[in-house]
Amino acid sequence: MKYYWIRLLRLQDDPFVLARGVAMGVLVGLTPTIPFHTVLIIALCTVGRGNVLAGLTASILVSNPLTIPLHYYAAWKLGTLLTGFHVPWAEVSQLMETVKDAGLIDAARFICHKGIDMMASMLLGGLVLSVPFAVAAYLLSLFLYMKRRKRKLKRYLNYAGRPREKK
Repeated sequence: MKYYWIRLLRLQDDPFVLARGVAMGVLVGLTPTIPFHTVLIIALCTVGRGNVLAGLTASILVSNPLTIPLHYYAAWKLGTLLTGFHVPWAEVSQLMETVKDAGLIDAARFICHKGIDMMASMLLGGLVLSVPFAVAAYLLSLFLYMKRRKRKLKRYLNYAGRPREKK
């Protein structure tokens, strides 16, 4: 995780573009759309003019084997509360196991087979969960990237403003 955090901090681009990429990566990373994360992040970053690499890296940081069960559970809980659909946790657990071992096509078939109740409930819960985190990620990453840019500019001006030594 430390490796991905450092890679995220070292990305070079406009701070606003990087922050949009991070926000989109967090937004998609916290939704229960595991087999489609990469495709969704690339599409959102392309349309929203965010940095794709920042989005993919941020998604890895928030959606990894340690955190996936937590945000799936939170999405399930929020989704069932908001939609009123009765979706047993056993089905969600089965979904996570199937998606983990299946390819993209098999996972999509399984998700469609489970029905609209489960998909609507999980997606709504995931969106409600992920939007505040995406906004916070945008603001925090914008602050960090602007701070880094200011520090680099100051260092450059200090170096460029020095008189040359005579040989």
